[in-house]
Amino acid sequence: MIVYITIIIAFCLLQLVKAIYPRLHSVVYTIYIFLFLSYILMNFIIPYTTQFISVIPTALLPVFKLLLFSVILLFVSQIVEELLIEYEYTSLATILTFTTKAILIIVWLRHMQQFYAKFFSIMGLLS
Repeated sequence: MIVYITIIIAFCLLQLVKAIYPRLHSVVYTIYIFLFLSYILMNFIIPYTTQFISVIPTALLPVFKLLLFSVILLFVSQIVEELLIEYEYTSLATILTFTTKAILIIVWLRHMQQFYAKFFSIMGLLS
């Protein structure tokens, strides 16, 4: 409930800034988006994930953490991409999306490196 109240208050303040200082509106809006994302991350996502981590078996814990990292990174990347597109920085938004996907592929490939080594050694033995 406090999140919705925060959003409504921020909307009212942003409308006030837009009416008084239209040039300053985009800067305040961008700062608000990042502050709100950090608030959501610190107050909701991190506490709930620590509860889930205690339930996950230790064998699946690295995969769970990597999957959670991927979801959070994609979510934040999508929000920043929409913000950049709104300000007509489409090429920068495309670079951000490509970079995010490349980071996730590299992280997952490093994590799966031991699996690939075992898999290819077994496949080499069978042929």
